[in-house]
Amino acid sequence: MSTPDVLSIGRLSKGLFVEYLGETTTDDLMVGMGDPEPVCDRLWHGHPGVIWEPAPQHVQVTWVGLEDTVQSFGFGYSCNDAGLYGLGVITASDYEERRCRVLAGHAPQE
Repeated sequence: MSTPDVLSIGRLSKGLFVEYLGETTTDDLMVGMGDPEPVCDRLWHGHPGVIWEPAPQHVQVTWVGLEDTVQSFGFGYSCNDAGLYGLGVITASDYEERRCRVLAGHAPQE
């Protein structure tokens, strides 16, 4: 596996394609009352998403298949001591490939 292109504050922007660099989680996805069940059952390491709120201390990402869960509208990412986020930058083609895999019920990367 290649080294991720870690997001730095200087590259932070709305609409940027990113990947989740944390461990795959099976935590409660917390779906709001009346919201549809998520397509995906977890936030994977390498999960694709798009930054929708680039506030430097609370970056929010819309995660593929988890759009109506707390992961997409409640959790935010902020700087660590090195000024970096737990998010990596990916290309549009990587985003699309991973999006298709996640929506088909597979891990985003082989």
